[in-house]
Amino acid sequence: MTRHFGKPIRIPTPSDFVQNLRGAENRLPTARGAITTSCMKQYLKTTIQSVEEVAPGYSLLSFICDTPLQGTPGQFVMIRGNWGANPVLPRAFSIVQSGSVGQVLVRDVGPGTYLLCNMHVGDELYVLGPLGNGFIPPEGEAAVLVAGGVGVAPLVFLAELLAETGVPITFLYGARTQYDLPLRERIEKVAKLVITTEDGSVGHKGLVTEPLVDMVKDSRTRVYSCGPNPMLEAVGKVAMAAGVECQVALESPMACGMGTCKGCAVVKPDGTFTYVCTDGPVFVAANIYGGEK
Repeated sequence: MTRHFGKPIRIPTPSDFVQNLRGAENRLPTARGAITTSCMKQYLKTTIQSVEEVAPGYSLLSFICDTPLQGTPGQFVMIRGNWGANPVLPRAFSIVQSGSVGQVLVRDVGPGTYLLCNMHVGDELYVLGPLGNGFIPPEGEAAVLVAGGVGVAPLVFLAELLAETGVPITFLYGARTQYDLPLRERIEKVAKLVITTEDGSVGHKGLVTEPLVDMVKDSRTRVYSCGPNPMLEAVGKVAMAAGVECQVALESPMACGMGTCKGCAVVKPDGTFTYVCTDGPVFVAANIYGGEK
C-alpha cells in the first residue's frame, strides 16, 4: 500500500494485471483490428532513482513516482527530462516496470536518448502514460516470447508477470552480437532463454526465427514479439504458417503518442491505415501482415 494526498492506494500486483487483461471487455478488437487494454493515462513528474548501463549503449532508467505508474506489458510512455527546449519533443519507450518505481530501457542513438542515458540520480523526468494497448496474456497455454534489440523491454515485463501465474515461457532473444543483449539476466530468472546472434558470438548463429519454427508446432502455443519491423513480420509469418496466434508490438517514430501527429501510420493489407500509438502498439499479426491467425 502507498498513500497519495492522505488516501491509501493499493498498487496492483502482477496477478491483478493478468486477470484484468483476460476480461472479455479487454479482448475486443478495435475497428482497425488492434487489441485494446485499459489503464488510466497520467502525466507524472518523477525523479530519477538510478541509471544503470545494462549493456554497451543501453541504459535502464528507474524513476520514482509519487503516484504509481499504471501500465501493462506492451504499453508505452512518452518521456523527457528537464533539459530545456532542445530537443523539444519527448521520446516513446515501452514500459519495463510499472508501479511506484517505473522503468524504461533506452538505447543511446541520438541527442534525446543521449541526454536520457546521461541523467543523474535526483534529476526530474516527465512521464506521460501509459499509452497505447498492451499484450493479452495467454489463458494457460505455453507462451513463446520473441525479442530483438530494445524490443526486449515489454517482453521482460510480460515474462515477469506470466512467471508469477505459472505459464510456461520460452524466451527467444535475437541480437547482432553478444553485446546487444540487455536485461539478459532478468530473463534467465523467469524463463527458458534461447539466444541467437548474427555473428555467432553467443548462442545459436543466425536469425531468431530459425529456432521459432520448432516451437510453434503445438497450436495452443501463443507467440508474443517486439523488435525491428522486418523481424516482426518474419515472426508473424512463421506463427501464422503454423496456425498459432501471434501478437506483435510495433516500433515506430512518434511525436505525440496520442494520435495527433499521425507520424506512426502503418498501412494494413487492405490498404487502410492504422496508428501505432493509439491502435497499437500491440496488434494481432494477421491484421498487420495478412493471414488467418
